[in-house]
Amino acid sequence: MKKLVLTIVSVACFANLATAQVDKAALEARKKELSEGLKKAEAEVKGAPTKPKSHLNYAIALLDVASYPDSTLAGLDIEAPFKALDAISELNKLDAKGSLKKDVAKLYDEKKVYQAFMNIGVLKYQGKDYKTSFRFMSKASEVSPKDTIAAMYTGVVAQLSNNDKAAGDAYEKYVDLGGKDMAILYGLSQIYKNAKNEEKALAVIDKGISLYPDNKDLRNEKFNLLISFNRIDQAIETLEKQPNKDAATYSNLGLLFENKMSGFKDQANKIAEKSSKIGEFQKRIDSQKGQIDAFTDEVKRLKNKLKTTPPKQKASIQQQITLNEADIKEKTKILEGYVADKANAEKTVGDPAANAAQLAELQVKIKEIREKVPAYYENALKLDPTYYDALYQLGALNYNDAAEIKRVVNSMDMETFKKEGKSYEDKIAAKYKEALPYFEKAFEVKKDEDLKEIMKQIYREIKDEAKLQKLN
Repeated sequence: MKKLVLTIVSVACFANLATAQVDKAALEARKKELSEGLKKAEAEVKGAPTKPKSHLNYAIALLDVASYPDSTLAGLDIEAPFKALDAISELNKLDAKGSLKKDVAKLYDEKKVYQAFMNIGVLKYQGKDYKTSFRFMSKASEVSPKDTIAAMYTGVVAQLSNNDKAAGDAYEKYVDLGGKDMAILYGLSQIYKNAKNEEKALAVIDKGISLYPDNKDLRNEKFNLLISFNRIDQAIETLEKQPNKDAATYSNLGLLFENKMSGFKDQANKIAEKSSKIGEFQKRIDSQKGQIDAFTDEVKRLKNKLKTTPPKQKASIQQQITLNEADIKEKTKILEGYVADKANAEKTVGDPAANAAQLAELQVKIKEIREKVPAYYENALKLDPTYYDALYQLGALNYNDAAEIKRVVNSMDMETFKKEGKSYEDKIAAKYKEALPYFEKAFEVKKDEDLKEIMKQIYREIKDEAKLQKLN
């Protein structure tokens, strides 16, 4: 996640004194004046603790010291702003008639309280004490609830303190107040993303896009969010609506449709795999039944033989019967296990007819996407004939088709391969030859080692020794 940075330039927003523009003597004089003013106010409070005015003067002196933009004074007692609030609270208790109400309001209206908290927050930020900085900046935002700067920087230091919950709350406040800083919108979106709050993450980016419709980074961020949330259809819709599509947009659309196709293939493979398991269990059941039948027939034969066997030889025959019956019992137990496994598999797979229909529907969807995907990459190449990703993916489409055909060949028994293997091998070679021009062009654009290995494999498969040697 990007960390937002509060620059030193921002300090000017919180202080009335620009230290670089004031000579050292004047600064020292001001420091002395504020320091002595605070001592005088402290003495006044001690001398007249029941007078509201003394507490007002003490609060003002504390705020003045806390607002000084140099840590040599403001940093001497960072609790000064909070002590000022305590003094104001005591003043309000003592000022029963409210004679100083306007004076207190003025401290807030003129942002004297706000500036004191903000200044300490900035000083602590500069010292990389982000947790303490957050304590003061969040208070500044509290005493000036409509101030966007305080809300923004409260979020920044909260994020730097790894307190994403507080950062999110502060950024939300900033946006609600009308804040439009793009980096803050991005930061808030990332906080929502990490919290797995998809709708809010997308809503913030959409707000950013509405404010900055020509900003490509925000559009790309929305695309990335949709991908991370696995909202493929929504990502496709977003890109298809995008005006003035460039090569990257068309290429991304192709990748998204391939992703969608891959999802359909996974579904189809799962259905086929479950269905094939039922067939495997049935084969085991049939084989086990055959063995049990053979042993049962042998027991019948031995029992018939036992009837005509001389008494001295009957023990041997009876022993054979006992052994065979034990085998039948053991094999029957195994058979029951196979039957139970098949029943469980059937429950998982569901209705065979419904599965067949779903599989057929998925195959149609896969075929439709496979036919339309190349056009997106071709559109990308019309805009940029050397666009690597589009070249690579056009090659990969045909290469993957060859891999699918290979899987069919590898699953053939010897008899089937003798009859059909050659035609399938020709199809594989044809797909490789369709893939090669795109791979070769892509390799000219970027000498990628993984792509080089793929090309070497294809050259070996199609027995193109000349190109293989050249590549080596």
